[in-house]
Amino acid sequence: MPRSLSAATLSIVAAIAFFSASVPVAQALSVPASKPAAPASPIAPITGVVADSTGAIVPGAEVDLLDPNGAVAVSSHSDGEGDFRVSAPKAGPYTLVITAPGFDAVRKMVMVAPAMPTARISPPASITPGLHIILPLASVATNVQVNADTGADLTAGDANNDTSVMTANDIKALPIFDNDYATAMSAFLDSGSAGTSGSGLLVDGVEAGRVPVSASAVQEIRINEDPYSAQYYWPGRGQMEIITKSAADHYHGQLNFYFRDSAMNATEALAATKPFEQRRIYEGSVSGPIPHASASGFLASFTRAEEDVDSIVHAFGASSPGNPTGIINQNVTSPTRDTEFSLRASHQFGDKHSVYAQYAYKDWTGANQGVGAQTLGDAGYNAEYREDDVILHADSILSASVLNQGSFVLERNWSRNQDAYERPRVNVNGDFTNGSAQSDAFNNEYNGRLSDMVTWTRGRNLLKFGIGVPNFNRRVLEDDTNSGGTYTFGPTLDANGNVLATALSNYQNNRPSTFTQNTGVSRFVYHQQEAGAFVQDQIKLTSRFSVTPGLRYDWQNFLPANRTPFSPRLSFAYVVDQKSETVVRGGGGVYYDRFGSGPLADLARYQHALRRSIVVSLDPASEPPTGCVPVTDCVALTDQPPNLVEVARNITTPYQIQYGLSVERKVGQSGEISVSGYSTRDLHAFRSVDINAPTPESGYTERPDPVYARIRQIQSAGFMDGDGLDIQYHGRYNRYFSGFARYSWSHYGSDTEGIGWYPQNQYDPNDEWADTSWDRSNRLGLYGMFNQDSILNLSVGLFANSGAPWTPVTGTDPYGDGLYNERPEGVARDSEVGPDYVDLDLRWGHDFAITPKKTDESPHLGFSAAAFNVLNHENGSSIDTVETSSTFGEITAANPPRRVQLGMRFEF
Repeated sequence: MPRSLSAATLSIVAAIAFFSASVPVAQALSVPASKPAAPASPIAPITGVVADSTGAIVPGAEVDLLDPNGAVAVSSHSDGEGDFRVSAPKAGPYTLVITAPGFDAVRKMVMVAPAMPTARISPPASITPGLHIILPLASVATNVQVNADTGADLTAGDANNDTSVMTANDIKALPIFDNDYATAMSAFLDSGSAGTSGSGLLVDGVEAGRVPVSASAVQEIRINEDPYSAQYYWPGRGQMEIITKSAADHYHGQLNFYFRDSAMNATEALAATKPFEQRRIYEGSVSGPIPHASASGFLASFTRAEEDVDSIVHAFGASSPGNPTGIINQNVTSPTRDTEFSLRASHQFGDKHSVYAQYAYKDWTGANQGVGAQTLGDAGYNAEYREDDVILHADSILSASVLNQGSFVLERNWSRNQDAYERPRVNVNGDFTNGSAQSDAFNNEYNGRLSDMVTWTRGRNLLKFGIGVPNFNRRVLEDDTNSGGTYTFGPTLDANGNVLATALSNYQNNRPSTFTQNTGVSRFVYHQQEAGAFVQDQIKLTSRFSVTPGLRYDWQNFLPANRTPFSPRLSFAYVVDQKSETVVRGGGGVYYDRFGSGPLADLARYQHALRRSIVVSLDPASEPPTGCVPVTDCVALTDQPPNLVEVARNITTPYQIQYGLSVERKVGQSGEISVSGYSTRDLHAFRSVDINAPTPESGYTERPDPVYARIRQIQSAGFMDGDGLDIQYHGRYNRYFSGFARYSWSHYGSDTEGIGWYPQNQYDPNDEWADTSWDRSNRLGLYGMFNQDSILNLSVGLFANSGAPWTPVTGTDPYGDGLYNERPEGVARDSEVGPDYVDLDLRWGHDFAITPKKTDESPHLGFSAAAFNVLNHENGSSIDTVETSSTFGEITAANPPRRVQLGMRFEF
């Protein structure tokens, strides 16, 4: 496909082809007149959840079902979790009316049909998917085009149907490995939209480092809800937003137990013997009113995960000099334990104000971490992580058209890594790593987060503005990494590139190519500070057309002299056809990079060489017969110059320009399909360059400034661009199938791989253009449920990606900079393509009522069985990239084989 063909053009072509095809349009769920429903047939109830325009659930909303004469047939209220359920007295057309103080009423036409016949053991269930009703703030009435299934304005930015959504019911029904919904949903994130600090995470509208509640206390997960909104720091495809449940007005709970054992697994592809594995997860939540406290409720959740697992080592070499060489297979015990709990107390002050306070705790430990692939067991480390969070949140309806939402989070976390063995680390390029992890470190952080947003509805305008402080923290780092030193062994080549001695041979003879070590000051205190503000206005120009301009300003202390400029955003939506809900959307914006704490820690340690880091380059061919281990036999370490880290004087904040166009329409019973094209341009992208690298004139043996060794200069001189095309479906296609899926075609190229990446030749850093290392041209992600309401149900997860690029290297250091990233002559970066990825997951489960009263509110006991990687596809995850190694190009690590997970749930 020509690179000149833009993603927007691709989306238009695909949309024309799609809408020219014969696609069934959504039709009313009426019962044919020739076959009237029998009077005794059960009636499908109407269920759903009520939320406001920010995604927060609305408890206590009045839900009325009006018959064709306008009379109230049934009346109910949404519960403390925003859920509602009403049952009509008979089949036929009705009007659903949802009202709540401070919000405009939402009216929705519904057709009530008899419930689908199911097995006798299964209680009658709705053939209509749960509705998601969005209540707008009270305002001057306007004529808008609304979505029949959600009650949302079709032209609103957050009504975008290129959104991936997983609900609380999906979490219970889908095949989700270890109940880890966040990892499962990450398959729908776009790597091209992630910044230096990674993808974004928002919890209840506030930026967060983790989700403070267990899986059963999560209401919904969304990706790309409003792709060009100024409200968010990240592009829509680069952020995950999680909405948690609120305290209920009646007692409700859910307890889950998940179990896996290696006896039910297939054999690992690279393991000599089947590794042991057992996983036990205890998870649940309970909510309800607080006794003797009017208008108050609580939500408590917990998780205990115990994993006993073996890490798989597949390397080539010898465990120590003098031992026989060959394939090294190890199953290294790497157990982990995770304990989390949270407690939330909420209170409603009248109809206009609500608050909650929450405490959340996490404690995680792991042994022999970092082991696997070519890293042997003695190079592992033991890890601990502890986090405490206090969260305060308030929602206030300030007037009939103004809503204010504010949050404050105080967070304290610490982590510790300790080497399993204290001795020098040994890297034999292309063969194995052993000795020690050299990872001893302790991190301690105190952080405050603040967020406040105002939503103001006035006439044809929906105005939002707010401020946020995602990080205002103090970090303490006690760094003893690499204090014991690291030896790197590479091959010895002649002038023509012929191998005189392999890396493994040099290891056997104690002849290293490089030695590195860190000494000196080990305790550092530094601060990470970030703040931002935004304003945006959704303007209804007509009932079919709206535009949403917005503006952000963000600041961070990594580059205090380079104030981050403003980020303009703009989007639009036009309703082409109301009946089929065909909408054209487009937009674009500027997104500035965010750096995280890593670069700040590097500057604190190495900008003034307080942490003394040295690189000693050695030539195995000229070393004495006895070798250079220990390295003090050959050089005096105290005389070696230290490394530095600095920021380029002309550095600026990298930013992305993203823009795109999409077309969406309704299909099937209540499904939505969209075709989206988009383009990304990453300007002033980060890279690192050793500006004191050995010069070509000296044969790459002498550095320009002999007082220092490597001087890593962080520059903003890179560039990345890419185009993509997405086809997405979500919703219920018919009474037998519902789900969501996304197919993506994309291509990204760049001349850098990020802030810690170095070019091959430090004197020619711009000669690196290639496909990005994470560029997978084709990606498919699907979650679906067949016959969900029956005992004979099946849920499916299917994920398939084409291979990612990788770069062959020689394993040598001809430039004398100690980086070992040199490629064979004439070989471009990322010139090879790795193995593809295919994962098919299946799950069966059913909840059985355990009381005679079989309703959603009665106690249920559920059982499930899920299989992951059912096809047992060998999904390689790591490749030997060193051309001179004996296993060059072979897979050294693979994702797990087929595994079975059993589950049991009690819900009341």
